[in-house]
Amino acid sequence: MQITAELDNQHLEKLQALEKALRKNTSELISLAIDEIYQRQAPSLLSEGQKAYQIMQQTGFIGSMAGDGSLSENYKDVLDWSDKT
Repeated sequence: MQITAELDNQHLEKLQALEKALRKNTSELISLAIDEIYQRQAPSLLSEGQKAYQIMQQTGFIGSMAGDGSLSENYKDVLDWSDKT
């Protein structure tokens, strides 16, 4: 995608300083800025279900294990209950 933008002198100077300091071109800096803003705003863009899922992933609440998909039917036979006796 090609973007045309008008910058005032203050922002142009900042852009040029960032290009030199970070050794990135304008396209790379725009991508970095978008990623940064998106990361900060992402929680407000998510639905309640997506927020809950993200929290569960971050806290390690969501996990998985290999199986045939019938654990809800045969969990007593599959799981190790030796520490419960």
